[in-house]
Amino acid sequence: MASGQSQRILGRSVAAQNRFAGFVPWRYLRFGGAARSTSVETEQPAVTLATDVATRCEAGPRDRQEDRVRTVVNGDGSWVMAVADGLGGHPFGDEAAQAAVDALPERIASPAEMASAFDAANAAAWALHPEMRSPSEGVSSVIALTTLVVAARTPQGGLLVSWVGDSMAFLVPIAGGPGWHSTPHGGPMGFVSRGIGMFRASRGDSYELPLGHLECLSDDVPTERVESWIGDQGLLVVLASDGLFDPVLMAHDRGWFGDDPDDLSLGFALPPDQRGSADAVADTLMDTAQFAGLIDNTTIAVARVARAQAASAAGEG
Repeated sequence: MASGQSQRILGRSVAAQNRFAGFVPWRYLRFGGAARSTSVETEQPAVTLATDVATRCEAGPRDRQEDRVRTVVNGDGSWVMAVADGLGGHPFGDEAAQAAVDALPERIASPAEMASAFDAANAAAWALHPEMRSPSEGVSSVIALTTLVVAARTPQGGLLVSWVGDSMAFLVPIAGGPGWHSTPHGGPMGFVSRGIGMFRASRGDSYELPLGHLECLSDDVPTERVESWIGDQGLLVVLASDGLFDPVLMAHDRGWFGDDPDDLSLGFALPPDQRGSADAVADTLMDTAQFAGLIDNTTIAVARVARAQAASAAGEG
């Protein structure tokens, strides 16, 4: 797993106060009210949105693929996508990742539903191989653990993003702008402070995952800003396992996402002419990572959300 590093969210430095995010059960972000590539249009008040979804997965130098990805696009314009990265060094990481994405519902329309989705994913991973668990251990190296990052959107509930572990979410305005990226739950030497499949409680330092407990970060990226991104030329929502990070950063001579206050996301890695479809975005990111050299399993999920007219024009171009 890649080590956590500094970040800046919309000009406010989180790393200046605490370099590594740690021991947060999971995080939640709300914005506004596994096919390889799928699209759907949805009617909303005064605007028709088109959503285009794509995924890419590569094992890299690893003997097996422990990442899992899931996308669901519904006829009413709602969608859910998720990336899970089974923790290396733990047995059954691939099983934990599969259990986590399989446990997710096909529609997540509210913070309460997102909380329930993460509870279900944690319970599914927790149920794997109970003979391996010991209540005296914290983040045990003998239990099945996985990261999980989920993005979901409904016409009524807007965009929701939630995550646990060091897989990350990125928002990239298609027209340009700083964007946003999530803060991984990680620390030095690749230590992940939170994972799906952890104990509900343990001795000493708590690893409890309270049911329905979420940290709300909605003030970091105001609803109006996200809606304006979508209403302009559209918004890219990118989920990725940590195998993507180091190769892409190295290819572009970056220390970490957000080092440039004018680009707090993945905009530096996505030329404007490669933002016209979810497939183009996913291909560009994976091609860059492969060119730089993959060092881990690498998985990408992309949703491109834009006005239907703008999406059609991009497709024709």
